[in-house]
Amino acid sequence: MCFRIAVHAVEAWLMADAESLASFLRVPAARIPADPERLLNPKEEVVTLARQSRLAAIREDMVPREGSGRPVGPAYASRLIEFVSHRWRPEVAAKRSDRLKRAIKRLTELVCKVRDEGLS
Repeated sequence: MCFRIAVHAVEAWLMADAESLASFLRVPAARIPADPERLLNPKEEVVTLARQSRLAAIREDMVPREGSGRPVGPAYASRLIEFVSHRWRPEVAAKRSDRLKRAIKRLTELVCKVRDEGLS
């Protein structure tokens, strides 16, 4: 068994692939924080970026409706799933995120260990 708390919000890792996230959200890449792991609230930052999107659908899906009292829009999760499934590049993100790089390394080691133990 391997238990690891890698990051307090997955959005930090998603922002680490700044080029892909900027393209997906249709915002300038310069608006993506340079060190997303240092953000106190990465989810709030993604919502702020979505609010600046040139695509109305992104804004409608990811930004909470005024007065809703919710931190994210109605399709926030499904939009992030879409991004991760089709655009996010963890190997690129790991270059800007030490925690992601370490998590990938540990998961790779765990997979190799399980595979090797299964062969013996």
